[in-house]
Amino acid sequence: MPQLDVVTFVNQYVWIIGSVSVVVIIMLSVILPSIKKLTQIRGVTEEEIIESKEERDFTSFKKLISL
Repeated sequence: MPQLDVVTFVNQYVWIIGSVSVVVIIMLSVILPSIKKLTQIRGVTEEEIIESKEERDFTSFKKLISL
């Protein structure tokens, strides 16, 4: 039945195009905002440098380990 082969081909084609489009749209909506954040220039002040050198408490990490 050649008609069935054409219908199956068109059906698979529509499903593939639809699913790939959905995946691309979701990936772009997730990845593009994070790329935009990474490309923005951040001003580093002297206070931030000093804060980064201070020791951190890591309370949330300690809570996670203690579970």
